[in-house]
Amino acid sequence: MKRPVRLRKGVRKLTARDVERGRTLEAPLPPKPAGMAWRDYLIMLLHIGAELEHSLMVEYLYAAYSLNDQTGTARQRHKVGEWRNAILSVAKEEMGHLLTVQNLLCLLGGAVCFSRSHFPKDTPYLPFPFRLEPVSTKLLAWYVYAEAPEDWQSLLRTHSQNRRLEVEEDMRRVAEIVGKQVVAGHAHTVGQVYARILELIADPVRIPDSVFRPDTYEHQASWDDWGRGYAPPPAKPGETKPPPTPHGERSYVLIMQMATRTQAVAALQAISGQGEAPHLGVKDSDEPSHFVRFLKIFDEFQREGKDWNVVYRVPRNPTTIGRQDRPAGSTSIEQKTSLRWATLFNLRYRALLAYLSHTFRLARLVSSQEPNARGAVMHKIFGEMYNLTASAGILVRRPLKNSRASGRAGTTRFAEDGPRAAPPFEMPYTTDVSMDEPDWWHCHQDILRSSLEIGQAILRGKDPQSPPLTGQEEAYLRTLQQLDEQSLAWVDAILGGLLRTRKPSK
Repeated sequence: MKRPVRLRKGVRKLTARDVERGRTLEAPLPPKPAGMAWRDYLIMLLHIGAELEHSLMVEYLYAAYSLNDQTGTARQRHKVGEWRNAILSVAKEEMGHLLTVQNLLCLLGGAVCFSRSHFPKDTPYLPFPFRLEPVSTKLLAWYVYAEAPEDWQSLLRTHSQNRRLEVEEDMRRVAEIVGKQVVAGHAHTVGQVYARILELIADPVRIPDSVFRPDTYEHQASWDDWGRGYAPPPAKPGETKPPPTPHGERSYVLIMQMATRTQAVAALQAISGQGEAPHLGVKDSDEPSHFVRFLKIFDEFQREGKDWNVVYRVPRNPTTIGRQDRPAGSTSIEQKTSLRWATLFNLRYRALLAYLSHTFRLARLVSSQEPNARGAVMHKIFGEMYNLTASAGILVRRPLKNSRASGRAGTTRFAEDGPRAAPPFEMPYTTDVSMDEPDWWHCHQDILRSSLEIGQAILRGKDPQSPPLTGQEEAYLRTLQQLDEQSLAWVDAILGGLLRTRKPSK
């Protein structure tokens, strides 16, 4: 393993020669805590991996939602649309990584984990403290660092001299932005965490065969459940490779089931490669890695995008918590109607996490070959993904605070260029649910009822300090209300059946 470059005061000391040799910024991970068993430590690392994937997925989604492709020239709108699609494709693939980590936890007998940092927070394992920010050169530099491979050399070898110089310059710029925090030990690439997980899971001395649970295979998330629509298009008759797809327009979601150590190692190598591979998508593949995609956006954005009006004026770390009580580093959504939309967004985010967790519980109740509620819950998950996208698109167009200007003849107009609200992605107070099956359905029931209530408040609200609902916003809300009423009736029916068939306790 090459020795990482140690930068102190001058991160500019990361020279072209260092880049040629494949050296990157890297600080060592903390060691295993004393007195902790190896299996327990591995499960802890997988929980950290799950938090990493969950955090990055949310951060990437927020960054994508912050991009505004409705302004500028036709070329600028097209380019910004490409950036958004590329970031969204990475976020979808992170979802696949998150589910694969859950499968690994199942294989080792660990509890599934859908938690993450609630507000801006630093840990010894994250690439950077969790934060929701609009796209900027600095933010993209951190994304490049988070997904960076240890060895850049193979990437440089695949390019012409001119492009090689551009990549070297990009790396120096990334080093200038992230270097001090990396050297201080406050940042680690995703690859470092997965490298340690891979090292452990491949070691039969520290992790013996007896700890693996092959019987969990049919209970794990599968590509058949999640991957439809995200695979490469099929090859044409007589051809062996699928047709090329413009980068950023399609996600390649990897969700891998496993029953053996060999399969676990292969799954880890696959998701690590999709994130950090320096060559993927540059020479032999139509699929660029996350690292390559972010490096491309970083290069284009710092050359021209930062001078365009392409980012909504959304806040850093938006929250529904009031100004007096908000955590440090967060921004309160103060406008009343925007706050209600943000609360509705949080409810749909909570619904998504609850349905996700429930799929793993349902898989253990009956054989996956028998008809059951799991398929319907999977359908709900895809619906909640749409709801998050729709409500996020509404929030970034609504005011952050009460800002109003009087128009002519007593009319009211609202500042189009003022600060905007944004999706807060706030974690619920808990992601834990009782092991008793009816309690899961009570949880879904509570979320649906709360969503109906807040939706009605938005529809009834007459707020002179907020822009009125657009026709599309009102139509979306009314449709959502109808679907929630149907879902509530479905949940009530399932709950009634469960409670009727329960055996009385002795």
